[in-house]
Amino acid sequence: MELLLKAPKGHELSEYLFSLPFNLYGKAKKVDGTLAVTHSQLIVYIDGDEVERYDFNEFDEYSCEQLIGCSMMVGKHNDRAEKCICAFTQDNFIAFAELCKIINHYLTTGQLVEHSDIDEPKCPKCGLPLDSFTECPYCASKVKTFRKLFARIGKYKWAFSAAIMCTVMSELLNVVTPYINQRLIDDYVWPKNTSNWIGFAVLCASMFLILIINTFLDWANMKASFYVSLNLGQDLRQDVFNKTLDLSMSSISKKTAGDLISRVSNDANKLQSFLTDNGKNAIVRILSLIIVTVIMFVMNWKLALLAIVPIPLVVVIIKRAYNTIQMYYGRSWRFSNAHSKLLHDALDGIRVVKTCGTEDIEIEKYTKASYNAAKASSKAEVVWYFIWPACDFLLTIGNYFVLYFGAMMILQKIPGFGVMTLGELTRFTSYVGMLYTPLRWLMQLPRQLADVSISASKVFEILEENTDVRDAADSVDLDIQGNIAFNGVYFGYKVYNPVLKDVSINLEKGKMYGIVGHSGAGKSTMINLVLRLYDVTQGSVTIDGVDIRKISQESLRSQVGVVLQETYLFEGTVLENLTYAKPNATFEEVVSAAKIAHCHEFITKLPDGYNTRVGNKGHTLSGGERQRIAIARAILHNPKIIILDEATASLDTETERQIQEGLAELCRGRTTIAIAHRLSTLSNADSLIVLDKGRLVETGPHEELMRKKGVYYQLVMAQRKTTKMREATGNPNYVH
Repeated sequence: MELLLKAPKGHELSEYLFSLPFNLYGKAKKVDGTLAVTHSQLIVYIDGDEVERYDFNEFDEYSCEQLIGCSMMVGKHNDRAEKCICAFTQDNFIAFAELCKIINHYLTTGQLVEHSDIDEPKCPKCGLPLDSFTECPYCASKVKTFRKLFARIGKYKWAFSAAIMCTVMSELLNVVTPYINQRLIDDYVWPKNTSNWIGFAVLCASMFLILIINTFLDWANMKASFYVSLNLGQDLRQDVFNKTLDLSMSSISKKTAGDLISRVSNDANKLQSFLTDNGKNAIVRILSLIIVTVIMFVMNWKLALLAIVPIPLVVVIIKRAYNTIQMYYGRSWRFSNAHSKLLHDALDGIRVVKTCGTEDIEIEKYTKASYNAAKASSKAEVVWYFIWPACDFLLTIGNYFVLYFGAMMILQKIPGFGVMTLGELTRFTSYVGMLYTPLRWLMQLPRQLADVSISASKVFEILEENTDVRDAADSVDLDIQGNIAFNGVYFGYKVYNPVLKDVSINLEKGKMYGIVGHSGAGKSTMINLVLRLYDVTQGSVTIDGVDIRKISQESLRSQVGVVLQETYLFEGTVLENLTYAKPNATFEEVVSAAKIAHCHEFITKLPDGYNTRVGNKGHTLSGGERQRIAIARAILHNPKIIILDEATASLDTETERQIQEGLAELCRGRTTIAIAHRLSTLSNADSLIVLDKGRLVETGPHEELMRKKGVYYQLVMAQRKTTKMREATGNPNYVH
């Protein structure tokens, strides 16, 4: 939820940075309370009246304490609770905990974060959950969204203009057809006229010529429309895909793979269809509406008024129903997206499903998700088709008015309305049909707008998202030597909740460094910062004295080799996976790298050797084989800096020993940073970096740290004890 939820009675939200509701105060008394936050104070309001005011620095620390049935926010001195600021039900716990982190960050650094979104953000205007949107699709400006959408047609404006011109010319020819029908009826059908066959033939030939020209125009329109549609859809999907890969890891981690796939494919396709069909038709239909209306008023303004009498009422109904329709289509989108996510997860984790025997559970979950998606979509359609018949009926009433009063004019039974021939009435009713056709289309448009605006919001959310990690304007391509320095580094995935705290250390080129510490100590975060998957919150990381933010990302990552704990192989052959980081590598280089990584032997035994397809994520290979291919891929990359994150975790002891020999040869002369679960594998590192709760607590070789009997010593002893217990119990999964 957003930390800006509710203003105190008689106050505006704009007065505060954050504002949170609470409902308990004093001795568990139920109240309608609000905790407001300014730049320096907490203000407690009850029923709109101020009852307490606290300066931030009035306490050393703020925290949320979870009780039975409720929670409370407290101010502390020396780790002891001194004051209960307010209490609230458990559903508000996360929001208040987030607020405490922000204030504590301010007390530590003097910097106050002025905006925070947590797990379930809500729209500050309407209060509805954003459900992975960054902007509420209901409150966002639809005009702005669709202006950006139609601006994408500019690249194909000539083809799009040709399609519009063909459609407009076709519509103009259709306007001529009722006039020819009038002439045929009034001059040759009623009264019967057989004396002028040439004039009759000319009129018939004119209608046939119009049919031929319309056929050609339709063909040209279709060709131009398909050209725009296919290219526009390709551009849109490509742009979304490119931007997705350009996003920082912090942005990617907030979205699921299923969600991103849905935006690249489903949402982009929906926008493609809308732009090329409805975009062109909107222009043509509106133009047709104007032309036909003018002709009708010129022919008989009284009948024209009767024809358009129902239109204002229909417009009011559609306008009032639009928000409801959009809400239902938004709900349909969310359920459909949830269905896609579940499908992706089930297929992506099919091995886990099979090994756990949970096929029936996944089928049940999918059935429920599919049912919910179908039900939500059905409700959206039902709401629309409840509104549509009523509006269509109202338009039909206008047609009946025209037929009735037109017939009375033919019979000359309505004084003051004038006289009309049968041909003129036929022509006028044809124009009424032409008037109602674009009106019916425009009546359908809100339904399509409501549906497509959701997809447009999701697509533009990706396209316009600011990338946290980007190359500086003066970035350089650095020939890396391998000296790395952390200078007072603070980093947190949220600035006010740091994972690394004041880490300073120099890593010399050509040496091997091991990073150790408890789970969550910040080991992986350190290597993520070296790779610049994230930027530091405070301080700097330098390579060869150059701030990593000044080095182009391509230059940096092309000289850093990585072997992660979770090995990922792409669909394709073994050779394609080995050369992924170096596509121009020779086969001799590939074989050499494979031999160093001890995977050449098993590759040559595969059915097609290096050309054997490994399947999705390399499922045809064992975990150890996949890991060795990943190591060979890093060796072939020939990097200046090597990062090993549990690189030998999937290998047996003998294979690990062989790999370590290969890695020792690879690491010679290169800066190596390694993380390993088995601390014994890091004992030969030149220096160990010991982290504890995000802080650097020890550095030095294995023997030196063991003599200190500090944090590293405790980690080693705990691991040795666990190993002995495993051997004693015979349980390889025993955890101390």
